[in-house]
Amino acid sequence: MTLEGVKIYSEGVGIPHDSETKIRQIVDTIRNLSPSAGVSMRLVKNGRIYEALLWGKADEIPIGVYNRGPSVNHVLDSLYKKVKKTCLKSRRPAASTLRRAEGHSPIDPGQMAMAG
Repeated sequence: MTLEGVKIYSEGVGIPHDSETKIRQIVDTIRNLSPSAGVSMRLVKNGRIYEALLWGKADEIPIGVYNRGPSVNHVLDSLYKKVKKTCLKSRRPAASTLRRAEGHSPIDPGQMAMAG
C-alpha cells in the first residue's frame, strides 16, 4: 500500500481511516524537513502487540524510528512524537554551529595581558 508517497507494509494489520490521518501527519513532519524524502513504514501485529518501524532518508539524513504498543493509534502517536523529535534534532546542529561561529572572536594579545 502507498499513502502520501510512503510505502506501507502491513502484516496482519488493518489500517483504520483515523490511522491514515496520523500517517499523513508523520509524513508531513518529514516533508517539512525535506520535500523529497523517501520513507517506508512497516506495521506488524504480533499477538496483542502492534509494532511499527519507519525508515528512510530526508536530505541525506537517515531516519529510523521504531515503536510498539497495544493499538495502531497508540503506536502511530508515539511514532509521530519520535519522528518530530528526530527531525528537530537533525536541524539543531546546523543552527548551533552557526551561533558558535558568529560568537567566536579571536583573542587579542592585549586582552590576555589585562586578564592575567
